[in-house]
Amino acid sequence: MRALILVLIYVLAGNIVVAQEEPFKRRYVNHTELGGLFGRVKYNLGGTTNVVESKNSLTAQMFNGMQLNNRLSVGGTVGVDWYKTVLINPIAAGARFDLVGRKNARLYATGDVGYGFGWFQQDSDGFNTKGGWMINPGIGMRYGKPEGNAFTIGISYKRQEVHVDKPLQWEQTIRYEDRVYNRLVIRLGMSF
Repeated sequence: MRALILVLIYVLAGNIVVAQEEPFKRRYVNHTELGGLFGRVKYNLGGTTNVVESKNSLTAQMFNGMQLNNRLSVGGTVGVDWYKTVLINPIAAGARFDLVGRKNARLYATGDVGYGFGWFQQDSDGFNTKGGWMINPGIGMRYGKPEGNAFTIGISYKRQEVHVDKPLQWEQTIRYEDRVYNRLVIRLGMSF
């Protein structure tokens, strides 16, 4: 009887050890996305005439970071945003957090905060375009293995500030334009 109890304890203890999950290992994470920036712009043509237009632009970004636990990864984001007259390169600190989901389909939250630079912007004579602060919170769905490759689709809000110095006209001493691009962003991508 005593031997039977010892065998039973040994079998149960062995199953408990086998049933435990492997300890989490930190790993490199990449999330590359391509998409569109969508918004409506209202501007004044002079006097009392206001014009409202839809604006569509392209965006591409790459998030590189470390998976800190099963749900959270943090890192840096670099990208390119093509607005109508401006090419901005945002660099940001970012995080990706899995909210809910099953193994192969998960809802995640994303957040990036940083600064957009005008490194590749080609200005006309007399113009000088400088970037500004950027914020980009959003949500998305990830389809694929948690520790492997996955397809992503995301929707977010992007706010990008830009400052443009303009050539002087007539008797002006200063001429500039501060722009704020508020856009809805829809992106498709891959993560691994």
